[in-house]
Parts: sequence; structure tokens; C-alpha cells
Amino acid sequence: MVAAAGVLCALALLWGHRLREDLYFSPESDLGYGLGVFGTLCMLLLLSYSLRKRVRALGSLGPVRSWFQFHMVLGLVGPTAILFHCNFQVGSANSAVALACALLVAGSGIIGRFLYPRIHHGLSGRRTTLAERRGELEARRGELAGALRGSPDLDAALRHFEASALVPAQGAARIWQLAMLGHRARRVRRRARRALGSSSARSTGERAALRSALDGVRAYVGTVREVARFRIYERIFGLWHALHLPLCVLLFTATAVHVVAVHMY
Repeated sequence: MVAAAGVLCALALLWGHRLREDLYFSPESDLGYGLGVFGTLCMLLLLSYSLRKRVRALGSLGPVRSWFQFHMVLGLVGPTAILFHCNFQVGSANSAVALACALLVAGSGIIGRFLYPRIHHGLSGRRTTLAERRGELEARRGELAGALRGSPDLDAALRHFEASALVPAQGAARIWQLAMLGHRARRVRRRARRALGSSSARSTGERAALRSALDGVRAYVGTVREVARFRIYERIFGLWHALHLPLCVLLFTATAVHVVAVHMY
């Protein structure tokens, strides 16, 4: 639903911007005014998602996932209607501020859409915790216990990879750490193939056990990478949330000023 709404809004914007000189309506026209009202209502209805998350009495009105999708659709449709309302042109100072705020909130929402599922359980609204991620990592390590018992060097290599990936770091050191994580993961997987394959498995059962062990190493390395990325995504999402909420407040304030100014003057 969200992807379809995004495609339709993008096509509408391309069409409207290309033909903006031939649309022959203004914010004062009936159609332009109606689009402005519709876009404003869409932006106001964005608040319904926050109410659904925080008010338990609304729990019978559907799952949080559906409300979040509705929230995202409104965040795309509302600014699109407002752009058509002003015919892709900036008018007075208060209308320019209101339009800029609407576009900033929409852009911020798009960024948030890609960050959100990386620290939540899908779109369910339930936040993933670092403890849960570490629990997954411990489970992966437990699955590898048998394969690593006969390969202490590989066990040491995996522990070193985990320690280097999850060691606390800040600033440029953290960015470099994440940038090198993929290279280190590939190196560990190659080392695992050499260490586990050195026994020259002959029977079908041995080959199946070898494949299972290699799959376990890949899953473990992948989980380490997920935990490392989770920590940085969690921080980025916190910074995004601290910016997105003030932008929403600024949007509603600028919209109220714009509506009052239009009807009074």
C-alpha cells in the first residue's frame, strides 16, 4: 500500500510540475483551496498514529502496523496535495514557511521509514532491544559449539571477530569499524572453510555435517554484523526522532499561521 502510494504520488508530482503553467488554478480557486484543505487534513491525521500507539482504548481499532502504514500514506499524500494547492510556486512568506515545513516533514518521514524496521520488529511498533540481539548471537554461538570443539583456532578467530565488531567506539573510529566489518566477515568465512574443510570429509554424512557447520558460521557472522549495525541504527534513529518531532510541531504552527493569515487578510 505504501509503495503504491509513493509511486502514484511521484507520478502525480512529475505530471503536475511539468504542466504547472497549464493547470490554470491557483490557491484561491475552488480546486486549489480544496486541495489545500485536503492536504492540511492529511497532515493533521498523521497524529492519529501517535494516539493509537499511546492510548490503550484505541487498541480495538486495528493493529499498529496498519496505522503506521496509514501514517506513511498520509505523509506522502498530504504534501503532494499541498504542492498542487500552491501550483508548485512559493507565494507569501508564511505560505513559503508552511510549504517548507511540510516538505521537510515528508522527507524526514521517508528517512524514518528506512530506519524504523532496523530497530523494530518489522512495522509492528514493538522496539527491538540490544539484549534481544545479543540473545540471538548467543543462540548462534551455541549452535556452533559442536563444530568449534575440534577447531580451537577457528573458535578464537570467531571470538576475535565478535569482540572487534562489538567493541564500543565513537566518531570516525565507529564509522571505520562498520566499514571494515564486511571485509572482516568475508575473511572469517574463508578461514572457516579452510579449518572445517581440512578434514577431507568423505561420506555423505560428513559432507552434510560440514555444510551444516559452514552454514552455522555464516549465520553467526551475519548475526554479529546485525548486532553491530543495530547499535549504530539505534543511535541514528534517536537523533532522527529528536529532529522529526520538532519539525512536526513547526509544521502545525506554520500551517495554523498560514490558515489564519489567508482568512484574515
